Formats: sequence, structure tokens, C-alpha cells
Amino acid sequence: METVMEPTRLMEIEKELAGPQKDAALAKYDAVLSALGGRIDAAMKTGLSPDEYPKVEELRNANILARKILRLTVRVDG
Repeated sequence: METVMEPTRLMEIEKELAGPQKDAALAKYDAVLSALGGRIDAAMKTGLSPDEYPKVEELRNANILARKILRLTVRVDG
């Protein structure tokens, strides 16, 4: 199995989001980020230790930002 370097993978995602199937790509990647958001919210509702809370909150904010960037990428390229 070949390992894909992150910059290469990001370029592939960018091409998908600018291509003819951009709506399907947007839906696919947004679903992944949405599922992650759901898991983060569930973890926060069940309670986290004081050490874990800031890390998970930072991850939650990063996930929200990633979803916004994803949508903007499609709008700008579209």
C-alpha cells in the first residue's frame, strides 16, 4: 500500500472540489467533517476532564473552520 503525503492529498482534494463533480466532493468531505463534529459534541456533552476540554474545544473550532473553508473553496472555484 502506498502512503500519500499530506500536501499531495490536499492538492487532490482541491482538484476534486474544483472539478465537474464538485458538489459530490463537497458533500463527501462535509459529511466527514459533520460526523467529526457530532463525535466532538457528544464527547463534550458526556463530560471531559479539565485537561481534555481545551484540546477538544480547539478541535471543535478547527472543525468548524475546516467546514467553512471547504464551502468557500467550492464557491470561489465554482
